[in-house]
Amino acid sequence: MIKVIRVDHRLLHGQVIFSWTKSANIERVIIIDTNTAKDDFKKMSLKLAKPENVRLNVFSLKMAIDKLDQIKSLDENVMLLFENVEELNSFIKYYGKVEEINYGLIPSKPNAKRFSNVIYLTPKEIELTKNLCDQGIKVSMQPVPSDKKEFLNNII
Repeated sequence: MIKVIRVDHRLLHGQVIFSWTKSANIERVIIIDTNTAKDDFKKMSLKLAKPENVRLNVFSLKMAIDKLDQIKSLDENVMLLFENVEELNSFIKYYGKVEEINYGLIPSKPNAKRFSNVIYLTPKEIELTKNLCDQGIKVSMQPVPSDKKEFLNNII
């Protein structure tokens, strides 16, 4: 069962991954990022960074779409983790309806608009996020579970 869908530029990292895996009782993290899936060193580093009792898969966008039925049928608490809004949006087109997506850290880039201390969206990312909101998906900004949850739906 998919418990958390998150965009975080850093992917797996200490405080956030441990707090999210504990708060949602995550048993498996599936990273969906084409560049990471091609980088053996980065994949090895991510496997070392994950909590010991959590399984990890790293898929390209295409691989994740090809494995969609398997992902949906997992009998575990799963976190889907994306590096960027574009691949998230592409994946959701195939996945279908979801309740909520969490934006954790999306760093500042040229022409990006600031939405929080850690969320900066380019015009393209704003368009993609609006698309998610228009589908009735709640798009929250919450770095860690103990932080106050704010919704982009209300301000984008």
